[in-house]
Amino acid sequence: MQIEMAWRDERVNVFALSGVSMGIHLEPQLFVCKKRPIGHRGPFVLDPRKGRSRLQLSQLGATAQEQTNLIDYPLSYVAEVDSYLHIPVTYAVFAGLCAESWFSLWSPSAALSYFEDLHEGYLALMRVSCLDAEVPEQLLEHGRSGANFIYYLHPPITVQKLHPVLRPDMYERRKSDLMTFLFDHNWLLGEEGPTASGELETESLFDASELPQRPARKG
Repeated sequence: MQIEMAWRDERVNVFALSGVSMGIHLEPQLFVCKKRPIGHRGPFVLDPRKGRSRLQLSQLGATAQEQTNLIDYPLSYVAEVDSYLHIPVTYAVFAGLCAESWFSLWSPSAALSYFEDLHEGYLALMRVSCLDAEVPEQLLEHGRSGANFIYYLHPPITVQKLHPVLRPDMYERRKSDLMTFLFDHNWLLGEEGPTASGELETESLFDASELPQRPARKG
């Protein structure tokens, strides 16, 4: 299998998706929030964003964040987008997801801030696997210089085996439980696959103030 891209996300999200210990008891996280489905399924090398979270963490999430800052994340986890659960963007939805341990590292207000003024959004369900060896960090350096949350490896890599973090039957059971939870609260608007677009995503992972500044031109 060839891996051509990386997926950069908030540090606690990447640790939680991978099931890498943060000193707290937590089942691997199934999803991350996205404003729309993207045109790539993966697999993506998971790349934790440097620095503190831009959005409000729960008390548990703040504890996890402090732990992740002390741990080197192994670049040996890859994620494939399974599907997107279409949901309304309301405080009640995310308060429910946080309270029921589906998104327990975050404050409900964090998701509202991320989606800004949108009334609908998506939960990107991720199947995460571990590689037999770490991806050389220099393959990510070029892509990290940009602001997009997905980027190309230079060059791509070929791997022989992927080892699922969650067994397929356990993943399907948890996905079914999540969909049932959303459906029972009238919060599930549908399920979609990745879009057919071949364009690279342009959603920035950073605030404008965090982007590299070009030097002023003289004259």
